[in-house]
Amino acid sequence: MDIEMKDIRLEDLVPFTGHSGQTYEGKRLQQLMDSIEKTGLINPIIVRPVANGKYEVLCGHNRVKAVKALGHDTIRAEIRYGISDDMALELFFDSNLNQQSFSDWNYSQKFEAIKYFEAKIRKVSRQGKRTDLETTANEDGGTCVQSRQKLKKDSRRTTSRDRMSRQLGISTATFSKYRRIAKLPDELLQSIAQLLDDKRITFETAYKIANLIDSDIECLIKGLIKNPNKIIDLDELKNLPLRKDEKPGTIPVSNRALKALKPRPSSGIIPQVRREK
Repeated sequence: MDIEMKDIRLEDLVPFTGHSGQTYEGKRLQQLMDSIEKTGLINPIIVRPVANGKYEVLCGHNRVKAVKALGHDTIRAEIRYGISDDMALELFFDSNLNQQSFSDWNYSQKFEAIKYFEAKIRKVSRQGKRTDLETTANEDGGTCVQSRQKLKKDSRRTTSRDRMSRQLGISTATFSKYRRIAKLPDELLQSIAQLLDDKRITFETAYKIANLIDSDIECLIKGLIKNPNKIIDLDELKNLPLRKDEKPGTIPVSNRALKALKPRPSSGIIPQVRREK
């Protein structure tokens, strides 16, 4: 892979395909602008060449925004040639996680990251690596059976989910819940992400909804959008069938999920639940 350092015109930059569009605003943007104005751009952005003489920003969307706000026409960039889509995606998420907390992202961005890590798990599995059975125990030259016996006594198993959840700064249990939600069809997932960003539902409620049948999920989403004064009744939600219990050929029951909607409390505040960890 060839690398070139160069000043690039801002008008020749395009955002990364997987970027949600969310960038710094207000105080955080002003702090970045002040830093660049005082010390200059310490770290160049990272881009790759794309069609029509443009460059796709892989790392540095906030810096691009800050430099543009300061009135500059160009920005220092590290151009990486011959970088594949998979490599670009990995660089995009890794660089974002190094600079921002997972909790700072909007839910659309979070789910895209989860789908990326899910794909990594599947890729490693296809390569034949037993990532779900990796252990922190030291190798002692014993047989597989001996190693497993020693594992039970002396160490705990470290899975790919453990490592990736640590990279995201969340618990393995929360990572698994994100994975369940992220498996929804794209249209439903986008609607759930928007409801989360708008604080119409909590993360735990989103996880419970994701375990329902798609037709019921769609009904709930439409009901919430059509009736902004209503919220999810968790007690009624429990009465809806789960997707794991759905039998092949079952005919969806029209609008039954609407029973799980109730008027919003007069305070207009969603009851608090345990924070994601």
